Amino acid sequence: MMDKRSQGTLTAVLLVLTTIVLNVVYSMSLNQELVQKDLRTKELTNLNVELQNQLGDQQKPSLVTSLGVSIEPRNVTYPHPHFTIEGVVFNVGNRTAYNARLDISAYYRNGLSAFNMSLLLGNLGKWQVAQVSKIIATSDWIGNYTITTACDDFP
Repeated sequence: MMDKRSQGTLTAVLLVLTTIVLNVVYSMSLNQELVQKDLRTKELTNLNVELQNQLGDQQKPSLVTSLGVSIEPRNVTYPHPHFTIEGVVFNVGNRTAYNARLDISAYYRNGLSAFNMSLLLGNLGKWQVAQVSKIIATSDWIGNYTITTACDDFP
């Protein structure tokens, strides 16, 4: 049998050990919660960066075209090989499209390069339209071509 003093000491030791165990468990729980919050912070940071990138894209100029291209003879009075482009270019973005242009690459039917050129459209403000009409005489008939819009974000 234990005397009262030994029982008090044992009770105190058990109380200290219980307190330590509870503190360790609580500390581990807090550490796990901290790790989860760190992961969530990283997820939210990545989402924030993605949303800022999307917003940045919406704040840029955006050129949209409605163009017609002809590589066949237009009429009897102009039966020579040529490349004709006509239509409009719109800036549907939220900022001015500085130095707006159409970059054109054309190739003869045999695959050789016919020409590379840029049609300059100037600066197009938000919702501004540019008219395009150009006939380019070529030494042979065009077989393939690409037309790409381009502009600068700053003057």
